Amino acid sequence: MKKWCGICRLGSLGDNLIVSSVLPLLKGQGYMVEVMAQEPCHVVFENNPYIDKLTVLNKQDLPDNNADWQKYFVGRSHEYDKFYHLSHSIESHVAFHPDSTWFWWSDTYRRQLANKSYLALTHDICELPHEFAPEFFPTEEERDKALETKEKIGPRFIAWVIAGSRLDKLYPYSAMAVARLIVETGLPVVMMGGTPKEFEAAESIMEHVGRQNGTTDGLHLAMNMVEGENLWPLRRSLTFIQYADLVISPDTGLAWGVASKPMPKIILLGHASPYNITHGWVNAVTLHADQERVSCYPCHRLHDETSTCVPNKENNGAACISDISVEDILSRSKECLAHNTSSLPTLRS
Repeated sequence: MKKWCGICRLGSLGDNLIVSSVLPLLKGQGYMVEVMAQEPCHVVFENNPYIDKLTVLNKQDLPDNNADWQKYFVGRSHEYDKFYHLSHSIESHVAFHPDSTWFWWSDTYRRQLANKSYLALTHDICELPHEFAPEFFPTEEERDKALETKEKIGPRFIAWVIAGSRLDKLYPYSAMAVARLIVETGLPVVMMGGTPKEFEAAESIMEHVGRQNGTTDGLHLAMNMVEGENLWPLRRSLTFIQYADLVISPDTGLAWGVASKPMPKIILLGHASPYNITHGWVNAVTLHADQERVSCYPCHRLHDETSTCVPNKENNGAACISDISVEDILSRSKECLAHNTSSLPTLRS
């Protein structure tokens, strides 16, 4: 007879990777672990050694009203010795949707409610100690493919993740930062992302780098170029970024995939606080807005449209993430890379 623990998280890439942190501890308590997840981000849990059964739930298979949806999972909970439903454990709980009353409460009270570590909160719900280990587990074949790709780029590279899922997770000065990174560190930069919108941003960055640097040498793209193309599925991207020597990213799934990895990471924040995101991460630098200049930061709001978000002065991005200077990104990048200079290329003038 074996004890079973059920974990349900019908979330996005980052949501699922946050949940991965509790799995080793549950397994260590002697449970057989079943994880319920939703397409397409369920692939994060494939090949995870702490999962005994992965169940994919499709939206069309679940009740479409909230009361019946909750009853469904209450019913499922009786199948296990322990059951933790983690859907909405971040969104609605400490990051608010505009259709909720608390989205519109005062900044002061919202910050009081929401300034909680996402990892710590997830562990608390699962009644576990704060021993954090969010992790993605590639297969040997996926690792070999990533190394083969890296060999074409060079021995070292910087991964630049273009954007997250919401408008405050796109850094509007990416093109200037990427162009300078290539010149001032001497390292190639690989742009990463997953949506057609992010590919449009990558094209714009490439055009700008060509003008600013006089060439696009050193700039690479690791993402699908055509909608529906699948040359860079989620698992390939999550594997490849593990081989970066520096990761620069907004709060997004690819960054959560290396949260426990030793390489340096520079995280550019939008609506969330540093304690929300990088508490429990390994070797992470968190850059964010100065509240004296951007009074709405952190808002802990999930912005689905521009009307609820304070724009920057150019009106091409959110004021919060825009307050991070290119100079800060460059100086922090050089500091991170300087810790391991043995194979650092000679800097270009």
